[in-house]
Amino acid sequence: MNPWQEVLDRIEEGDDEGLAAFLDDLGDLGRRAVATRLPGHMTEELLGGFMARQEIEDLAPGFRMAGAACFPEARQVAAWLNRRELRAPRDPEDDTERILTLLRRRPLEWRRDLAARLVERLRPPTGGRRRWRRVEGVPGWDLAAALVSSTGLEPPDDDTFVIGWVWQVALRARWGGRGFDGDPLLETLLPRLFQAPGVTVPLSASLIHELAALAGQGRVPRRTLIDGCAGRFLTAGPEEVSPFVTLWRALRPEPEEIPVLDFVRLLPAATLPLAELAVEELRRAEAAGLLNTELFAEAVSALAYRAEKKLLPATVQTSARHPAGWPRMFRHRDSPAGPAWLTHVPAMRGWC
Repeated sequence: MNPWQEVLDRIEEGDDEGLAAFLDDLGDLGRRAVATRLPGHMTEELLGGFMARQEIEDLAPGFRMAGAACFPEARQVAAWLNRRELRAPRDPEDDTERILTLLRRRPLEWRRDLAARLVERLRPPTGGRRRWRRVEGVPGWDLAAALVSSTGLEPPDDDTFVIGWVWQVALRARWGGRGFDGDPLLETLLPRLFQAPGVTVPLSASLIHELAALAGQGRVPRRTLIDGCAGRFLTAGPEEVSPFVTLWRALRPEPEEIPVLDFVRLLPAATLPLAELAVEELRRAEAAGLLNTELFAEAVSALAYRAEKKLLPATVQTSARHPAGWPRMFRHRDSPAGPAWLTHVPAMRGWC
C-alpha cells in the first residue's frame, strides 16, 4: 500500500470519514511519507489557476486532515491550516471534530503550542461591514477555540478571538441554539465585548436584549455592562456605538450609575443617537440632583453649537434650576437665566 496515494485518492473522492479513519490508523512511516509529498502536490495543483484553486477549496477538509495528522511540528500544522485555500472549510464544526480526534495522541504541550499559533493567526475578513456579513464568522476560530478549551489554556483576549466568539454565539442563536446564556466563554470574554473593534457587526438586537435580561436576573454583572457601555461610548467610532446605546437603554441605569462627567464630555462630537442618549441621561441625573452647575454649563455650551435643533431645548427645560449655570458669554444683563441669548444660538433658531 502506498500511504500517500491512498490519502490523495480519499481526498479527491471527498471521502472525509474514510480519510479520517485511515489517517488515524496510519503509522509514523506513513505519516512522514504523506508529509513529504503534501506541500509539493499543493504547489503543482495551484499552477492550474483559478479552477484548480477552487477545486482545492472544495476539498479543503481532506487536505486539512492530512496536514494536521502528518506534519510533525505544530508550526507546520498551523501554517498549513491557515493557507488561503484551506482556512475556510465548508463545515467548521465537523472539521474541528475530525481534526481534534486526529490530534488527540499529540503531547499536551504540542497541542497547546498549536492552539496559541492558531489564535495568533486568526484574521477577520477585510472590507468593512458588508464583507463581514458575507463571510459571517472568523475563519479558523472553531478549531482554535476547541484546542484552547481542550488543552486547558486561558481563553485569549485577542480582539479577533473575541469577534469570532460573538459570531459563534450569533450564528448559534440564529439557528435556534442558545445565545450568551450558558456559553462557557461568557464570564471570561464579556468585558472584552466592549473593547474589541468590529464586534458590533454580529451583535444583533436580540443578543443585546439577552445580555440585559441576564443582568436583570443577576446572571451577568450589571456593573460590567454599564461600565463597558460607558467606556465604549468614549472610545468607539460612530459605527461601533449603536448596539451599546440599545444596551444602555435596556439596562436603564439608576441616576447614581450615570457617568455624568463622561456624558457631558461626549456632547460636542457624539453621533446624534449617542448625543440624544447623553442628554436624556443628564436630565435624569439633574432631576436627581447629580448634575452640578459647572457641568450643566459645560453641557449647554457643547449643545449650543451642534447643528441639531432638538438637543438643546431638551436641556433648556431644566435651566430654571441652574440660573448660574448658563455660560457667562451668553447671559443677558436683564435675565440671569439667560433666555435672551438663545436667539443667537444656531441650534435654537426657530425655537425662540
